[in-house]
Amino acid sequence: MRFEGKSALITGASEGIGFAIAAGLVKEGARVVMVARREEVLAEAARKLGPNASYLVGDVASTETAERAVEAAVSRHGGLDLLVNNAGILRPGTVAELSMEDVDAMLAVNLRSAVAFTHSAVKPLSQRKGAAILMISSAVGRIPLPGMSVYGATKAAMQHLTLTWAIELAEKGIRVNCLCPGAIETPAFRAAAQQIPHLEQWTLANSLIKRMAPAEELARHALTLLDEKEGGFVTGAVWDVDGGYQLQRFLG
Repeated sequence: MRFEGKSALITGASEGIGFAIAAGLVKEGARVVMVARREEVLAEAARKLGPNASYLVGDVASTETAERAVEAAVSRHGGLDLLVNNAGILRPGTVAELSMEDVDAMLAVNLRSAVAFTHSAVKPLSQRKGAAILMISSAVGRIPLPGMSVYGATKAAMQHLTLTWAIELAEKGIRVNCLCPGAIETPAFRAAAQQIPHLEQWTLANSLIKRMAPAEELARHALTLLDEKEGGFVTGAVWDVDGGYQLQRFLG
């Protein structure tokens, strides 16, 4: 199995993309610590994955949570090999409509959490061969979309962090890469579709492949980048997994 003996830490892992990545890693032999806010949902997610999955409840934007989570992975698994910065929230609205509370929440969960967890994880990651960090950004971080300006800005920032951290952490033996998903079938997308009229129809119309992807499909790309053998020569990469969403704009 590709990740036999590996230790992984995943934020926003109770459902959707984060859960799918956790499930893929466990299936391939890894032990994972899953971090999110809602204990009931998180505990059930860990239970589904079996004894190689454990969880920690906390505010992912908190430095204290990040430190506890890294310590948990190291103490439970003997070290830390993989970090997935997946946590994210969407509060849609134009700049005139958004509250500053919404802005602060997106900056905290989408961006600050990635910085806090990476900062806390660098030391244990640097002590392992083949260590890797994966950032989960969004196609909206590439292409402007009305009503998602702040969300898109946080996701664009994750892409920039990927490039810079890949340079900074190379000497420590840590690879850093990023996925930019398009329309992925998750509870978060369904919640957004209830707030944004015609989101699903618009999404399918602007996809060259004309479908959404299950979270498990994105997780397969995530595992490729995390795997030392398959992705060991890849760092600083920002991969688009969006069904051609970004190309649609060239077609008029």
